[in-house]
Order: sequence, then C-alpha cells, then structure tokens
Amino acid sequence: MSKKKKSQDVSARRRRAQERGRIPWSYVIPAVIILLVIVGVLYVSAKENTSSTGSVLPPPGNYKFPYSCLTTETLAYHVHPWLRIIIDGKNVTIPPGVGMEGAFVDGTASNGVPFYAASTCYEPLHTHDDTGIIHIESPTNTNYTLGNFFQVWAATYAYELFNGSQRPIVFNNTDVLGFTANSSHQVLLIVDGRQEPTSFNYDSLVLDTLDYCNSTNSASLSSPCYASAQGNPSWNIGNGYPYGTGHTIVIEYVSA
Repeated sequence: MSKKKKSQDVSARRRRAQERGRIPWSYVIPAVIILLVIVGVLYVSAKENTSSTGSVLPPPGNYKFPYSCLTTETLAYHVHPWLRIIIDGKNVTIPPGVGMEGAFVDGTASNGVPFYAASTCYEPLHTHDDTGIIHIESPTNTNYTLGNFFQVWAATYAYELFNGSQRPIVFNNTDVLGFTANSSHQVLLIVDGRQEPTSFNYDSLVLDTLDYCNSTNSASLSSPCYASAQGNPSWNIGNGYPYGTGHTIVIEYVSA
C-alpha cells in the first residue's frame, strides 16, 4: 500500500471516529423544543386547575344541579354566609367554582386569591374562591339551606380532596365528608358560636339569614370576604338586610 493511500485511510478513520462522537444537533434541538412545549402545557394546565392554596381541584361532577342554571349572576338578592369545616382540628378547603359549570380563573384579588367565574352556568349557591364564603345570588327570596349547598357542591365536583384522600361530598347529623359519628367521634354544627342540638336537622339550616360579610369586616386583606364578597348584603332589590351580619357557621368532626 502506498504512503498516500495509507494516509487517506487513516484520515478517513479519524473522520468516522469524529462523526461517531459528534452530537446530532439537528435531532437534539427539535426534541428539546418539543419537550419544553409539553412541560409548559402541563404546567399551565396544572396552574389553571389549582385553588389559591395550590391544591389541585377535584374532577368535575355530573352537573345535575338542584336548581335551574342562571346564565349570569343576579344581585337583587345577594347574601354571603361563611362556612368552615374542621375535621379533627384540620380545616377543609371548600373549593372555588362550586355551583359553576365551565368555571375558570377570571382574575386575582390584590390579596393573591384567584377569583373564579362561570362560562355557562351559575347556581344560586356558588363559590368564587376557596375561602368558605358562599355566594347566594338569586332572583327571588328563596330559602336556601346548608343541605342545598352540599347538593350543589356534590353536583359540581366528583369528590372533595382532604388530607390526601378522596372524600364523598355528604353532610347530615352523623356524617360530614364520609367521617361518621361513632362511639369515639361526633358531628357538630356550630352557628354563631352556639352548638345546635342534635335533635335539629343540621342540613335544614337556612343560610339566607346568616350573612357574614359587611363593609367593615371585608376591608382587611386577611378577611375571607376580601377577595370576592366586599360590602354589605343586598336584600329585596337593595333594601336593608334585616338579620345582621358577622354570622359564622362551623361544621366539626371531633372526639366524643
């Protein structure tokens, strides 16, 4: 073999070795771009389906609401009860978008709480955020009960996410979210700091007379009213609300 031929073979082997060690950027760069797009879409989807506490919202329910859907909010009758649920000392997050079909984030309050709105359907009982403030917005002075709210909630979401588990959305004198009264635990309903007797049918509690929010207690950033329920209640198309404000409703599952 001539020196020239031998030199050409060595050069060819070097080129092949270099090509084997070379990163195929023409394939890598598009793959990286596609991966980043997928990650971005997943991140946005997760953000859109989270509450202000950062927890992922449950999947939708069957939307078999107990009341006819309203295409827009009716503010002639507008009351804001405040509901808290406490299980063995832990607060349950009542999710935003209860009583809404096609709920979406329609802005964020200055205290950082996302405000949800409905694209197609509002029930007269609904939630705009996860503070526990229930919005009763109805064209008529109908008596809405605590049991009605749980009906709307159960139609909106398939289950409640609490403490890492999926809980049924139920409530009565002996059961709240699947936590049932037994020899060691009891379900309590506490209204304005007063425990309701067990002889009272808990889910028949009328919410209309139990407004919490007013122009004073809604002014603070830390108020549950601040994000979506500032101001005084509206009653009978702007007439004064006759039942006072600042009422509280607490459901507790506690040791007996």
